[in-house]
Amino acid sequence: MAGQPDRIPVFAQMHEFVAEQLRIPRKEFFTNPEIMVPAMLEVHAEYGLDAASITFDVYNIEAEGLGQKLVWSDAFMPDVDRTEMLIRNRRDLSWIRTPDFDSVGNFGRVIRMHTLFKKLTGIEPTLSFCAPFSLAANIRGIEALLLDIYDDPEFAKLLFDRLTEEVLAPWILYQRKQFPRATNLNGADAIASLPIVNLSILKRWVIPYILRLRELCGPEVYVTNWAGERYLRTPEEMLDLKLTVGPGFLLGQDPDVEELGPAFYKRYTVRKDLPLILGIGAAFLANSNPTAVAERVRHYVEIGAQGGRFALYLCNIGGSTPPENVKAAVEAAHAYKVS
Repeated sequence: MAGQPDRIPVFAQMHEFVAEQLRIPRKEFFTNPEIMVPAMLEVHAEYGLDAASITFDVYNIEAEGLGQKLVWSDAFMPDVDRTEMLIRNRRDLSWIRTPDFDSVGNFGRVIRMHTLFKKLTGIEPTLSFCAPFSLAANIRGIEALLLDIYDDPEFAKLLFDRLTEEVLAPWILYQRKQFPRATNLNGADAIASLPIVNLSILKRWVIPYILRLRELCGPEVYVTNWAGERYLRTPEEMLDLKLTVGPGFLLGQDPDVEELGPAFYKRYTVRKDLPLILGIGAAFLANSNPTAVAERVRHYVEIGAQGGRFALYLCNIGGSTPPENVKAAVEAAHAYKVS
């Protein structure tokens, strides 16, 4: 991301794909780091990915630690039980308190997972957390949360303040204590994307709490995975907001890139003097064929890689994705002649 690589680097979010490829039951995969971490690294190597990383059920960790129930399935990672939300009224705010990270929920599993990853690779892990807005949505319910913002903003503020100050900041600092050399503190925040929210909500209810975490935990705190700029008349407005909480590069993902075109993102990052990552969409990878996948990768790479400081991202590869599509994506990117 700092210069001109000898080939286009490819990385991926692929935990569900890995579990399916190795036929590991989902509950066993997502609850046992000693199974999950080697499995992830094995498939990374098999498919020729350039960056070892561990992605996991980030959105569940803090929510479950507070008492939110989860739902398991045989085909996907666990999700919060949206029929029984933890926070139903103001009285339920008493559930929001700093957990004992040594003994409650899956906090310890995350530490074990990162410890094993570092042992096997020698690489400092990326420390992850569920960003304040997405965490609030996962324990309150997105519909109720949006109504709170408009009808009872005082309650919404109490919820965000307590999650930020009493849960997320302590959890991030706890992780940092275990891995003091880690330089990436990545917040997962997909729910804070258009059209679920609008720019006003992003500015007033999403960004301030991420910046507060940055104040409390350090400048390494960032969020990259908002999407939906294709819905705006002036999509650059969304990109500008991404940079306020970004780590010094821009991520564009399908279907935004598919609709707006890779050149839109390249022009923006050249103007801002930033590295660029373009993401091939999970639905496209799952439902297309190797020829179409290779074509899209070549198109994105030919435009995005001009001048270097570029990487290709395969977005959240699902278990139903044909393996030949993943191979086609990596091979097409690596075949590009860097000049």
